[in-house]
Amino acid sequence: MRSGVRDDRFWYILPTTYHCESCKPVCDLKKNAAFTLAEVLITLGIIGVVAAMTMPMLIAKYQKLVTANKLKVAYSLIAQSIERAEADYGSVKYWTFDSEEAFVNKYVKPYFQVVRVYDVGSLPADFHHYCRTGNICDSYGSFRAASKIVLKNGMMLSMDIDTTTNNYVWLTITVDLNGLKDYSTYGKDTFVFSLDPDYEKLLPYGLGRVTGEFTDTIRDKSRAALLSGSDARSCVNNGIFCAAVIFMDNWQIKDDYPW
Repeated sequence: MRSGVRDDRFWYILPTTYHCESCKPVCDLKKNAAFTLAEVLITLGIIGVVAAMTMPMLIAKYQKLVTANKLKVAYSLIAQSIERAEADYGSVKYWTFDSEEAFVNKYVKPYFQVVRVYDVGSLPADFHHYCRTGNICDSYGSFRAASKIVLKNGMMLSMDIDTTTNNYVWLTITVDLNGLKDYSTYGKDTFVFSLDPDYEKLLPYGLGRVTGEFTDTIRDKSRAALLSGSDARSCVNNGIFCAAVIFMDNWQIKDDYPW
């Protein structure tokens, strides 16, 4: 090869320093790609703040979903047990509502997987049901005086026969989804249903007849009334009508539900 004449066939023998000059922008990009410690710490801090803001909402959403599903299961179990009892004893309107103990032994226990029965006075003295206000609300459904059974899945059912002066009766069923495990609050893990011989079906408390309502009186049974009406039993007040709201919302706990 003559001196001073370039032959492209031998470009690769040029020193490395000359070859890298043509890729200098790429080299500079690689050199500047790393993050500083301050940038990393700032990024982690932002992620932590976002997580702290969103995690409580995600946890609450999950708890609502679990609660609604458990309540649907409880309703299904009770409804199925009633159907099986009706197959043996006829329509619920012909059942005998004499005493809670006799009623439970005849129409309830044989149709559930019962692991324990709590008679009057046998429930732990420090266990209570609370209203959403935080007050003890054992009087609803005569909880402490009613017959109670604990199911294999951990749920506890309380059965109270409500008898009026004109001998009209119906059954109030209180469902504690967690049994004796946790603090029990109406509208969060404790819900109420009623079995009315006139209606011949299981209804969430508030959609059927309620205590003090001895005839088919006209009462607002709309979602708005059950959720936040003036009745002390409404969902936003003491929480007794909360099962009715979830039932009307197709077993969902919506954003306006007082969680």
